[in-house]
Amino acid sequence: MDEIVSMVIANGIWAVLFCMLLVYELRDSRKRECRYTGTIETLTKRLGALGAVKADVEDIKDCVSDVKTDTAYIRSACRKCGSSVKSGNGGAVCADRSV
Repeated sequence: MDEIVSMVIANGIWAVLFCMLLVYELRDSRKRECRYTGTIETLTKRLGALGAVKADVEDIKDCVSDVKTDTAYIRSACRKCGSSVKSGNGGAVCADRSV
């Protein structure tokens, strides 16, 4: 440490200004790094929530696929018996109701 101080004194004002700027930049970099770390942690937590949303969307897709399959089965069954298909709030049903 004494060597650094003596070197600064020997080189004058430019060495003092350089050392001050160096210390300032190191402190500023430390603060910036802490903010970046906080941002990364926040984004990581939010990304975990997106994984749960993705799983829910996959479940919904499976349910929609099952409904499509069931509707296609009802329509084909109604066509076989020659009955018409009615669509209502409960979905597609055979007008004959025997299917």
